[in-house]
Amino acid sequence: MADRVFIIPLRSDMAGVGLNLGDLHPNAGQRNSIYDGTSQNNYIAEMNDRPGATVVVGTAYVSGSLTTTLDGTHNDIDDDTTGGGDNVSATQATAFGLAAYIWDRVDPGGAGGAATDPMTVAQANTMAAAIVTIAQAGGALTLAAINTALSLVVATTDLDGTAATSDSFGTVREVLRILSGEIYRLPLLTILGDAAAISGDFWPLATRQVLVTAQTSTIIAAQGQFYASGSFVAATDNGFRRRPTLVPTGAFNISNSLGIIAGYKAATFNMLNSHNHAYALADVTAWKPRATNLAGTAILATGVGAAIGVYNHLGTAL
Repeated sequence: MADRVFIIPLRSDMAGVGLNLGDLHPNAGQRNSIYDGTSQNNYIAEMNDRPGATVVVGTAYVSGSLTTTLDGTHNDIDDDTTGGGDNVSATQATAFGLAAYIWDRVDPGGAGGAATDPMTVAQANTMAAAIVTIAQAGGALTLAAINTALSLVVATTDLDGTAATSDSFGTVREVLRILSGEIYRLPLLTILGDAAAISGDFWPLATRQVLVTAQTSTIIAAQGQFYASGSFVAATDNGFRRRPTLVPTGAFNISNSLGIIAGYKAATFNMLNSHNHAYALADVTAWKPRATNLAGTAILATGVGAAIGVYNHLGTAL
């Protein structure tokens, strides 16, 4: 879909409070199933998990954060996909979220012209945090803006491989999908590049796919199933979170300028969900976490703070 709008939840205290996009159309209760498209009057969903540890079994989510903080247990190491010796560098634990996406799909420094190794997990965490900071501030998440943020961590890095020398294969749309709450999974044994003992170079998707296709049942049994890249989890997967597909209709434009969406994204938006969240450190319990925004800053005790950010498919803040 060429034209799409993305709503990014910016507060951890919104789940279950019923913030509804009630002035969008088609309305589910009034929709003509023959003539109208998908209903647009959805509820604002929960914010992305804050970065943290994720418990997995193989490639399956079990518990913990769906925004994995990458650490040494995830590091890519030399591995063998053919039985002829180490020929790839592959991840060693499954991870979820934006940092995992960046680590998988972004060639660090590749736009600068020289062959580069896959980035470190620390660099991926830092790049993801930089993009989240932009989203929290309501800044542009265009390709140019994202490239600038990535390049402040590793110079001459781009998201999508536009530069002839870059093997990156990310997209702005996918970054927005993750920020809006869809879950990206990077499985263990995902090939990131050549074995370090050979060249260590970050590889594009097509090169990885050749090695994945060449696997035999014997290799899979001995080494495990290798993957060419991660993907968004499906409705049948543990950890799946459904997000609506919203489009820039006339009703959306009015709501975004003057209506319900305008109210939710305003810095003056005020809400206290004291039943489930604490707004003072002294009130935090095992059952009432501190209410924070997407960037991890505590929500004011008054409950004032924007609930959402709104972007078009190009990453322009609306």
